[in-house]
Amino acid sequence: MALSLSLEPSTARGCPVPSKVPHIVSNSLPDWEDNIALTLGKADEFFTETSYPRFSIHPFIDQLTAIILDALDPGRNKNCLLFPTAMLAEDCRLFIEAHCPTSSYEVHCATEICNPPPGHQIFAVLFSAERQNVLKFFCFNGSGLSPRLAELCVLRRADITKKHSPLSSAADAKNALRFCFAGMLEDGENIRGVPGASPDDVYLYASGMQAIWQSHKLLAATVGSKDGLQPRKVAQVNLLYIDSYKFLELSTCAGYHFFSNDTIDEMETLLATGTPERPSILALYTDFPGNPHLRSCDLAKLRALSEKYNSPLVVDETVAGHLNCQILPYCDIVVSSLTKLFSGICNVLGGAMMLNPASRFYSQFKAHMNATYEDSLFDSDALVLEMNSREYLDRTAITNLNAEKLADMLYARSVLGGAKGSIVQAVHYPKYRMRENFERCWNPLAMKAGLNSAGYGYMVSVTFTSLEATKTFYSALQCAKSATLGSIFTLVTAFSPLAWPPDLMQQIKDRGVEDSLIRISVGIEDISSILKCVSDALLVAEERVRTIEASESN
Repeated sequence: MALSLSLEPSTARGCPVPSKVPHIVSNSLPDWEDNIALTLGKADEFFTETSYPRFSIHPFIDQLTAIILDALDPGRNKNCLLFPTAMLAEDCRLFIEAHCPTSSYEVHCATEICNPPPGHQIFAVLFSAERQNVLKFFCFNGSGLSPRLAELCVLRRADITKKHSPLSSAADAKNALRFCFAGMLEDGENIRGVPGASPDDVYLYASGMQAIWQSHKLLAATVGSKDGLQPRKVAQVNLLYIDSYKFLELSTCAGYHFFSNDTIDEMETLLATGTPERPSILALYTDFPGNPHLRSCDLAKLRALSEKYNSPLVVDETVAGHLNCQILPYCDIVVSSLTKLFSGICNVLGGAMMLNPASRFYSQFKAHMNATYEDSLFDSDALVLEMNSREYLDRTAITNLNAEKLADMLYARSVLGGAKGSIVQAVHYPKYRMRENFERCWNPLAMKAGLNSAGYGYMVSVTFTSLEATKTFYSALQCAKSATLGSIFTLVTAFSPLAWPPDLMQQIKDRGVEDSLIRISVGIEDISSILKCVSDALLVAEERVRTIEASESN
């Protein structure tokens, strides 16, 4: 069935995008300064209805937290975060112990207080530390309580549960999610490109960030624990998802070495200082393609280095997706945010990690996962994810085409594309950045899966010749503007001010990210409306620049 969507104008600051969708995870950021306010921690001032549940506390969770605090700490002397399992609550306690050493803390089983659906538990971590400091764990670990579970608890306490459907099919939904993410087709063929790839090697999580966090825990507990010496850093190739390397900067993670496509030789020099028994790094991490520049590293070369120096390779495939690209043959672990195009509706969080059965590390990774994995993906979230995922193929096909047409239009109007006097400096898109590396990983079974052909994905980034042009273009866009990506509707992000607060902006500039960069997650709307929306905003920005230049010349 063909998908159809109209391009909607930008809404007021903080409003859900789109409106009137329960549990939406995207909020409007119509002006440049809204992005700065968000990264400075002021989201609660304007995200009054709902928010991305990993960035701030959802209103339903706030309600349930208040109920728990009334029961456990009536004087409200402590802050509180909620988790669906004891292990996740314990991870939070360890984080507080490591990063807030003067804080007191308590872990309570709050299941009886909350009255969750059968088979679910809720644990409360109470602490005296500044709430914002502990929210780093909430953000980077990505394992907080599902807002849907919090909503159910509040409703069950009010004895109005008849409004909700039973959760009896959640197990089937999770099996279907594993089946889909594993690349299994209905005829039993697998499009992942690795013999033996199986849904049994897929592990579901409550968010993509939790999948990344757990991949690091897996590495630390296996290849990182053999010699009992100091923890080793990971090697990061190109920019990862912003929060991925923010959490790697935590004192409990040992840190990271940053490399780019242009400094792979320097990375090999570092790798050569280790031994097979004691590699110089814990693992190699990369996103394919990178975010926001959409550069594609040479995965074949990284794989060869990984094997030569006995270091696992972990790849985040969120942006490319397994329908477009075969990533698993090159890596030991693949991770992805199911929140993005896999779900596409912006109304639920989810993540996945998959082990490569052909990896030299597979047996130890599998043994560890068998011993430690716990399913923290809430049943109702799984049901929503599974339902949303049914159109993943159609979404991928349409957004591939739409993004390529937008990138072609912008490239033709860019300085890098030969346009003289343009305010568009460059277009960042796999077709125009490291194209050979990306196309080498195109999935040869894409047509077998149902695509007409593999594509370059749904994201396009663009840089401008001045910050004033960037800000004007962003504000003039008549489409949704938000912090997330991978939706059926086009979402635009002011990447740099959103990624880093002003006092740390130099860090991201040092990694090659311009403050004049705009990231566009292209949706399934009619392509003519998308092109017109962007063209109209370019005209406004061009006129603004001409006015400034004329004023300065007088």
